[in-house]
Amino acid sequence: MGRKGTGTVRVLPNKDGIAQWHARFTRGDGSRTNWIELDPNIPLDDDVKAKQCAAKAAPRVRCATMPEGSDTETFGAYAARWLDDREGRVNSIRDDRSRMRDHVLPELGALEVRTFTRDDVERLRDELDAKIESGALAWNSVASVWTLVTSMCADMVSAKKREFRVRDENPVREVKPPERGSRKAKQFLWPSEFLQFVSSDCVPLAMRRAVAQAIYLFPRDGEHRALEWGTGDVDLEHGVLSITRALNARTGKVESTKSGETRRFAIETNLLPLLHAMHDEAKGKGAVIGWHEPHMSRALRRALQRAGVTRPELHEGSPTRKPLTRHDLRATGLTWMAIRGDDPLKIQTEGRSRRVQYD
Repeated sequence: MGRKGTGTVRVLPNKDGIAQWHARFTRGDGSRTNWIELDPNIPLDDDVKAKQCAAKAAPRVRCATMPEGSDTETFGAYAARWLDDREGRVNSIRDDRSRMRDHVLPELGALEVRTFTRDDVERLRDELDAKIESGALAWNSVASVWTLVTSMCADMVSAKKREFRVRDENPVREVKPPERGSRKAKQFLWPSEFLQFVSSDCVPLAMRRAVAQAIYLFPRDGEHRALEWGTGDVDLEHGVLSITRALNARTGKVESTKSGETRRFAIETNLLPLLHAMHDEAKGKGAVIGWHEPHMSRALRRALQRAGVTRPELHEGSPTRKPLTRHDLRATGLTWMAIRGDDPLKIQTEGRSRRVQYD
């Protein structure tokens, strides 16, 4: 393949007559470009930074000017068809497209998918680290970007569908991932706080019932909204709950669960009287949950405040902790099991069967 093209740099007057670093590159067809302005903030005596800037831009220029009819596929073109193939199968596809567009393609998009190297991946990793350091992205957001990249690169070698296998080696292998920060502590409600909340007339009854269900049934929000009376989801005769699907909040469609798996388990005895009452009120038809807000977590915290549940940890975030969210209601029930002295093996089994991850 020869020496990797990096461009030639020189200080020249820009269009306003001011001295600035410029670079000249070799196009995909072998011809040379005109002089192109580089970052105007590069000091005129810093040729190292100018060369680095040019080297970063060179692959994009080369691949953007490949001869018409070339069968070379860019990283960006591969990413587009790879993401298209995941449409309808991956719930996070919209977020994945944004992550790819905003944080990956600016670095790798114009490179040839069959030949980009570990150095290119490490350059992306360094850019992601810089975004963490500058505060442009949280480390867990960067982790999601990195997972997307590593998943796609793995498919370049060993995808189930042969049309996505375009390489013999994985360029991400043995590349150190971006930096990780400390996980923020999550919150849970104490039983006394829950009792104060559900006893408060300042909170709508539908919200109090929904929170009780979320704590005792452990569903994700989308799974909770998909539960319906008369479908076998809630078997009151045998005290069994079946979670087989979830509502996609973005599309409004009922789809498979996040993990793609179904779960069936016994309903906590304390919740059965409430479920019986709600079933009778609904005449055995319609949604099990009767509460919905556009911003569930904020609405929950406001309701807690109205009920007098004002513990600061539930409402105020910090660099080391998160305020209470709708999702934390799932962890609250497992915490209660530990508080009441349940067998640790039972707690572990319950948490695993309900896919609750709490740390």
